[in-house]
Amino acid sequence: MQAEPDLDAIERKALAALHKQLGVKARDLPKGMKRVGRRLPRDAHRAAEVISTAKAHLSHPKLGRMVDHQSVLMAETVLHGHLDKIDPKERRKDALLSMLGTQAFNLIGVALLVIGLMVWRDLL
Repeated sequence: MQAEPDLDAIERKALAALHKQLGVKARDLPKGMKRVGRRLPRDAHRAAEVISTAKAHLSHPKLGRMVDHQSVLMAETVLHGHLDKIDPKERRKDALLSMLGTQAFNLIGVALLVIGLMVWRDLL
């Protein structure tokens, strides 16, 4: 029989990865995944749910025996697989470029409105 995985260590490792990759700070995995929202796919949310449910079941005497440790380890692999694909530097760069693009579009729009107003009032 295989040794039981340490669910507290798995949860701490997942929370550390959430903080490192996405900047999400949380005390437990369900709250952290709620803060992540749509930035992670459904599979990652399901994997986190498996881990947190298994952790809750282990505190109960009868339910603790029903936890499938293999599925917990598989869920940990799936969750970390999705988190490892995220590049924090690329996310910051994309956010900055998106913000700059929006500002440039707004500036062009205001300039066109001012020019249009000047043409309409025969100032140009």
